[in-house]
Amino acid sequence: MKSKHAFAIREGEIETQIVSGERPAFAVIVCDVNGLKQINDTLGHKAGDEYIIAASKLLCDHFKHSPVFRIGGDEFIILPEGSDYENLEKILAEINARVERHIGGNQVVISLGLASFDPDKDQSFHEVFQRADDLMYQRKMQLKDMGAVTRD
Repeated sequence: MKSKHAFAIREGEIETQIVSGERPAFAVIVCDVNGLKQINDTLGHKAGDEYIIAASKLLCDHFKHSPVFRIGGDEFIILPEGSDYENLEKILAEINARVERHIGGNQVVISLGLASFDPDKDQSFHEVFQRADDLMYQRKMQLKDMGAVTRD
């Protein structure tokens, strides 16, 4: 698990590549842990910490070859690399199926949004990040419709 500061450094490196015209192949996955506030409010912060640890473990278990950054209380960013990048769709399908099975139980539910850099339309890292973030919020609403607890 890497820090918000480590993410900022990596983001700057990728941004430099984009600006210099290197056209790097990369993707951004924005993740948000669903239901953390309710867990903290009803079961306490120790239970909330355990929930965050479970979320981190789930993400790191699936993205073994990529940096996973915790950028906020319940927010994570993944920058897939190597075989993780090559198998993105498969990995996300596995995580999403697992998360859906967790709804209604005491297991972690995470919303994920994925966007890939398109050198023909993206001018910055932020544009890719924003698309991933928008897709994460769409997924959060899908999970809520399936019965997952979310903040409103």
